[in-house]
Amino acid sequence: MLAYLFNLDAYTPLELILFVSGCYMWVVVYAIYIRQIFKYKFTEMPIFAAASNIGWELIYGYVPPGTDMGAACLWGYRLWFLIDLVIFYGVLKYGLEQVSTPKIQKHFKPIIITTSVFWAVAYLAFKTSGHDTIIGANSAYIAQALISFLYPIWILRSDRPMLFSRVVAWFRSLGSGLITCFMFIHYPENYYVQVVGTTCVLLDMLSIYLIYQRRSEAQVVAVKAEAA
Repeated sequence: MLAYLFNLDAYTPLELILFVSGCYMWVVVYAIYIRQIFKYKFTEMPIFAAASNIGWELIYGYVPPGTDMGAACLWGYRLWFLIDLVIFYGVLKYGLEQVSTPKIQKHFKPIIITTSVFWAVAYLAFKTSGHDTIIGANSAYIAQALISFLYPIWILRSDRPMLFSRVVAWFRSLGSGLITCFMFIHYPENYYVQVVGTTCVLLDMLSIYLIYQRRSEAQVVAVKAEAA
């Protein structure tokens, strides 16, 4: 049973702990995203990053060959995709808030759907062309870079900073950080993943700072408004 869940021949226990822990931290993040969608009608994940994410999860979760890390990791990928279907619903329904360009607003849903299809096809081409590792590490950091770069912009632009979750900020950053630690250990010569992963960790730390800062500013404004 253990051999079915985890590939201990190709990966050390430490590597598997780092990777699996990081993956399932993202499941927690996705669950909070869904809560925000239904409770606040708010999509925290940057919408164009969400379009990339769902494309990656579809290809690497369901198109063979799958990851060789074991069933626990493969079903982590698949669980991401299944939960992300709900998040993508939230993107289509409430993600217009993130767009300020009128022409994009007018055709918002077709643009987002087309973008997700593009990313799925691009990731499939990337995978079948042999440019990736068996676990999808190289392409995953394309998706990760989109999230990490777009998050600070969305935090600064949003008129509802109090809806950005501090739990999401920490779990997202820690989850990605643990996976990046795994990459350094298991792929010591994959400098591309190391550079992009490290950059994403730094950007995620910036996002944490910005969320706390913007929430604090919003609280000050709210207190002053009540006092007035």
